[in-house]
Amino acid sequence: MITTQWRYRGRLTTYFLDPTSAEAKALLASPVLAADELLPTAEYRANYRDVRWLFSKAEDAVAISGGLQADFDNDRVVIRTSEPDDLKLLIAKMSEADHLEEDHGVIRGIAVDENDRPVANLPVDLLGPTQLVNAYLTRPDGSFSVPVEFTPSDDYTLRFRRSYAETYQTMPFSLGKSKREVVVRVVIPQKG
Repeated sequence: MITTQWRYRGRLTTYFLDPTSAEAKALLASPVLAADELLPTAEYRANYRDVRWLFSKAEDAVAISGGLQADFDNDRVVIRTSEPDDLKLLIAKMSEADHLEEDHGVIRGIAVDENDRPVANLPVDLLGPTQLVNAYLTRPDGSFSVPVEFTPSDDYTLRFRRSYAETYQTMPFSLGKSKREVVVRVVIPQKG
């Protein structure tokens, strides 16, 4: 018996997960309320929508009674306010709105190295008819979430960059009305 394995230069080992599987669900981020801060503080990482859009929607729905500070990076916002109840309400409104809608999709997953260790702070770009470049990074645990308002196609890939000279792409995948959530596990080659 002869077995052939095709490898494409620069293509990552890519596993597509069932979005309803335990492994895929374990990659969803949960809000974190910090107890040791001077002001009531929460960290929210978006799973399905852009975190700035979620915060804006929540801020419009909650009457803030004190000061409010929001610091954004990647798919995360750190919120500080003088009123703990306002903070809990903001987080609840963001969680309520963080779901897929008809014209949106999400590509989420995890990047690990060849020893199954998470690869953090790696740029993740969506390539295809709809592109998102320089917008998202893998989280400290290697997971990532790339929400997108997409054009249906079978020609999407994710690109991961250690540098502009060292890039890797996933195998192609589809996004469309019947497939709006793609969950991947990618193995990033170790340097050197």
